[in-house]
Amino acid sequence: MIGFLRKSFVFRSFCTQPVTKLVDSLVSTLDAVDRGSLDKLLTSVPQLTRYGPDQWHRTHQLMAAEGIESDKFLSIVSAYPELLGRDPDRLAGSLHCWRSCQFGDRQMQALLAAHPQLLDLTDQGKLAARVAFLHSYFETRKNVWRLFLNCPNLVADDAQGTIQPKVEYILQRMRIEVPEVVKSCALAAELDMVRCRHVFLERLGLFKPRSLKADPGDPNDNPKLNQITDTTDKRFAVKVAFVTLEEYEAFQELFEREQNRRSGRGAVGEEDEDYDDGEFEVARDDDCKTRKMSYRKKSKRKHS
Repeated sequence: MIGFLRKSFVFRSFCTQPVTKLVDSLVSTLDAVDRGSLDKLLTSVPQLTRYGPDQWHRTHQLMAAEGIESDKFLSIVSAYPELLGRDPDRLAGSLHCWRSCQFGDRQMQALLAAHPQLLDLTDQGKLAARVAFLHSYFETRKNVWRLFLNCPNLVADDAQGTIQPKVEYILQRMRIEVPEVVKSCALAAELDMVRCRHVFLERLGLFKPRSLKADPGDPNDNPKLNQITDTTDKRFAVKVAFVTLEEYEAFQELFEREQNRRSGRGAVGEEDEDYDDGEFEVARDDDCKTRKMSYRKKSKRKHS
C-alpha cells in the first residue's frame, strides 16, 4: 500500500507540472520544434512532463546527430516517453545498431517512429544475424525493412523455432511470392492461425497453390495473403471465405482436433496434406461460386 501511494504521489507531481512553463523551456532549447506541436504533445501525453528540459535537449541532440528529424523525434518520444530518461550511451548504441542495417535514413526513421520500442535493442551482432537470416529468404534489405515495419516481432522471435516454420509454410506450402509476403503482417500471426485459414480456403476451393512452372507475378484467383492473415475471424469468414462466422468457428474447432490427432506426424509443410479426410466437409468449386454470388446479392440489397 505504501509503495502504491508513493507511485500515485509521483504521478500527480509530474502531471501537475505547468505545461506552459515546460513548453517555454523546450522551445528555447530544441531546434526546429514549434510551440504548437509541443503544447499539443505534452497535453496529450502527460508522462512526458516528468522529464526536464535538459533530458529533452540531450535526447533531441543525440537523435538529430544520428539523422532523426524533429517530427520523427516527437513521434518516437510520444509513443515511448521513457527514452527521454535513457542513458545516452545506451541510446546511441541502439541507434548505431539500426543504422548498421543499412536500410537508409528515411526507412530507419520510419521504422523507429512506428516501433520506438525497437530502440531497446543494443546487440548489434544479434540484429545483424537476424537481418542476414531474413535476407536469405526475402532477397533484399528493403524487403527485410518492410518485414520489420509490418512485423516488429521478427526482431525478437526465435529464428528457428518460430519464424522459420512460418516462413517455409507460407513460401513453400502456400507458394506465396516474396513481394506479397512483405506487404502483409502474416509473419506476426501464429502459424496455427495461418494454417487453419489456408486449409479452410483450400477445402472450399478458394485457394489453389501456384504452379511451380508459373512465372513470377502471374495473376491467380487466390485471395491475397494480407486478406487471409490480416483480418478478424468475422471479416475473413464473410469477406474472404464467403461463409458465416459460425461456420468458420465450427471448422476451427474440428481443425484443432485434427491437428491434435496428427501431432508429431510429418514436417510443417506436410502435415496437412491428408486433411481432406477430416471431420469437417465444406463445399468446393461450383458450390463456392454459388456462395460468392449469394453473398454479393445480399451486399447489394444492404447498400440499396
